[in-house]
Amino acid sequence: MPGRLPSLPELFAHRNTPMPRLAVVYLDLDRFREINARFGPSGGDAVLLEVVHRLQLGLPEDAALARVGGDEFAAVLPGAGRPECQDLLDYCVGRLCEDFQVYGQPLTVGASVGVALREQEGPSVEVLLRQARQAAFGAKRAGGGQVNFFDAQEHAHEQQAALLRQRIAEGLDAGEFFLVFQPKVDMRRGTIVGVEALSRWRHPERGELQPADFVPSIEDHELAEQLNEWALGAAIEAARNWAAQGRRLSVSVNVSAGLLMRPDLVPRLWSLLECFPERHPGALVLEILETSAIRDMGLAAAFIESCRHLGVAVVMDDFGTGYSSLAYLRRLPVSGLKLDQSFVRNVLTDAQDRAILQGVISLAAALNLEVTAEGVETREHGEALLALGCHLAQGFGIARPMPAEQVLTWIDAYEAYPLWPASAADAAGGAAPGPSLP
Repeated sequence: MPGRLPSLPELFAHRNTPMPRLAVVYLDLDRFREINARFGPSGGDAVLLEVVHRLQLGLPEDAALARVGGDEFAAVLPGAGRPECQDLLDYCVGRLCEDFQVYGQPLTVGASVGVALREQEGPSVEVLLRQARQAAFGAKRAGGGQVNFFDAQEHAHEQQAALLRQRIAEGLDAGEFFLVFQPKVDMRRGTIVGVEALSRWRHPERGELQPADFVPSIEDHELAEQLNEWALGAAIEAARNWAAQGRRLSVSVNVSAGLLMRPDLVPRLWSLLECFPERHPGALVLEILETSAIRDMGLAAAFIESCRHLGVAVVMDDFGTGYSSLAYLRRLPVSGLKLDQSFVRNVLTDAQDRAILQGVISLAAALNLEVTAEGVETREHGEALLALGCHLAQGFGIARPMPAEQVLTWIDAYEAYPLWPASAADAAGGAAPGPSLP
């Protein structure tokens, strides 16, 4: 945009004089690549000229505006505080969201805006611009078309998260992650129906870490898919080893919505399963958090149907905690669901939670879906669930997660002395009471 705006060095030279209070703004157009691809460079230039015109009309006279990239602009607003910036930039963003005309065709642009404030003597304009740029990227990650103020505490948290993500990637390469397995039992029959694979991180400095220590930092990041894929491979290998010792166990693995949306997931699953040709149907179960952001229900439903053809079951995890539970049940052809442990833990003391469980269990039975209760902490919890019609369960009251090499030994011990002997399970369902656990 020759001759119309100062360069970035000129902006710094002009505004880097002592000025205790100012705001630095970084503005990134939201859909400029699409415009360039659709209308070519001349159409893009026409849009940029109109963007500059609208910004110059919206900014105060003492503001300095510069173009700092193909579709990125910076501005310095002397004397501006947060309230003034918010009102001013909301107006500018609103103007940029109004229709543009290119070759007689209307289109929408929009912008993501970051702001860094200096209330007193402090960082230079160069430093403030870097902070504003980071805030603008945060606005774009949040969906664009909005103003985001730089927050030093939030930035420090993001830096820590970035370092943790880097360390997770290194840990995956170094083999620091491993699986533990929590058994799932049929309380009515006193048998083991499968295990759930749970990720752990053997951190060289911090020791063994739980998923809560590292999974939140990789949500909506490609590392979540890498961790999912590693867990799938490790779980299938464990199931293959148990089958070689004469035990056919179903292994459940939690998967993210991001992995679910990958078009190459089914071929990759098939590739992983090829190393386990003697597997039985249902040897692998995928547990999908119902709160995951499934953007395309049609694609998700097609994926689940493809899994069925591979002999892989798909169930909904933590059922009852999301607003769209029933919509998911209606639209996704899952084979089962897992009751969220927050309801299960209160089944003995909270009549409302007990009624909710009864309703969900009855609904699942009507839809021919398998129901597993999570968070079973005592034998009394199990008896209450049996009385409600749910006979599959897992939880600390049954077994804590354990290494793969301990699973078969635990199974032999449990099946010799089940927590709910058959006669006791019948009693929970209305028959005569049975003996206590030895």
